[in-house]
Amino acid sequence: MTAVSSSEPFREPSRTPSRFSEEPLDAESKTLRAAGTWTGRQQTRVSVCEFEFTVDEPESVGGRNQGPTPMEYLAGAVDACITVTAEQVAARRGLELTGINTYSLARQDRRGLAGTADVQPYFHRYRLQLAIGTPETDATALRDFAAAVEHSCPAVNLLRDAGAGLTVAWTFAGRTVDHDAEAACNRALGYQPRIGPVDAPEPVFTCENADAGHEASSAAEPGAPEPGADVVPGAGREPRA
Repeated sequence: MTAVSSSEPFREPSRTPSRFSEEPLDAESKTLRAAGTWTGRQQTRVSVCEFEFTVDEPESVGGRNQGPTPMEYLAGAVDACITVTAEQVAARRGLELTGINTYSLARQDRRGLAGTADVQPYFHRYRLQLAIGTPETDATALRDFAAAVEHSCPAVNLLRDAGAGLTVAWTFAGRTVDHDAEAACNRALGYQPRIGPVDAPEPVFTCENADAGHEASSAAEPGAPEPGADVVPGAGREPRA
């Protein structure tokens, strides 16, 4: 078989979501690259620019547990992506920030990867919780900020268009404290937080899915477990296998 190569740039038909009014331009696009090398037993050494990191699986599924799983890295990347986006949007708007804490809690049906059921192998429910510290208290300004961040965040839009059951939840207060986003996320989904925040201030404003045009009710999140169902009392974190 003869290998075929081409110097033409990689292109796919445009599928710009309807919430965006313009098409991407090649002239304004950057290229991202990553290289992976299998190191055995479900482990991969990944190189990005001058950085290297290990992606692994738990021992319970045949890995060596020497690094996060691919999907855990993805969840962490979502946290980092929206943090960077929030900082940039705040700078453009002149919004003072005193802190940003994020927490991702996702559900993934393991049968998809295992090949035992024809279900989507990626996340089917994803709650991204943000705790924002700012002296701003105007509800309109805070909602507009949240909407702009969601609209500009690459990772949020990737999950939203993938049908990952994404909810982006925001709490705003004068300051942030450790574990505030984690506690808010677990409470919303019926999980007992592993570590509670200490001396957390009362939020001045909360909202969900500010850019989606279909803000979820604070009483019941779509896809959230029913009381007593699919809940791990006293845990807040399930086995990684």
